[in-house]
Amino acid sequence: SIPWVSIDDSPRFPWRGLLLDSARHFIPLEDIKRQIDGMAAAKLNVLHWHLTDDQGWRFTSKRYPKLTQLASDGLFYTPEQMRDVVRYATARGIRVVPEIDMPGHASAIAVAYPELMSAPGPYEMERHWGVLKPVLDPTKEATYTFADAMVSELAAIFPDPYLHIGGDEVDDSQWKNSTAIQQFMRDNKLADSHALQAYFNRKLETILEKHHR
Repeated sequence: SIPWVSIDDSPRFPWRGLLLDSARHFIPLEDIKRQIDGMAAAKLNVLHWHLTDDQGWRFTSKRYPKLTQLASDGLFYTPEQMRDVVRYATARGIRVVPEIDMPGHASAIAVAYPELMSAPGPYEMERHWGVLKPVLDPTKEATYTFADAMVSELAAIFPDPYLHIGGDEVDDSQWKNSTAIQQFMRDNKLADSHALQAYFNRKLETILEKHHR
């Protein structure tokens, strides 16, 4: 103790985050742990772990095994490896927030499960960056079955109350070119692609709430 001194010290920002993108560039576990050590030294407290994108699907799914079989180039994390990262980070005062991308940035999903997409394909692994065309079909119930399975599997591994659902950079070409999707929009009084994406997000919101995320 120090006499005659009172120290009141707390961080200005409660979310002091760093994002690691393992989807576009796979990062080995030891490198992730080294990064976590650096975060702890700098008093950062949220690791935002980007796990899926057009260029790869990076975690094993029990319900949808073709995601890593066909869309990972053999580079992915098992549930136990992800739990190990969570344990390692938690011991250093760091939360881990996983991210999966929907409905856009979905080329990896398209390679593994083209039936979930808004156009029939064919699809292949993406080796370039940008806003790409493959997008999930918001009119299919199978799309929400898939989303529910992904949220469920991640919620069982990552205890953090937040789960990042992506949602950005949606190329709506496939939606505009689909007769069935355009009819669905008319039937449900969805004025444009923004309204259709909002419809998708509202459905996804109920899934997140179901899994307390």
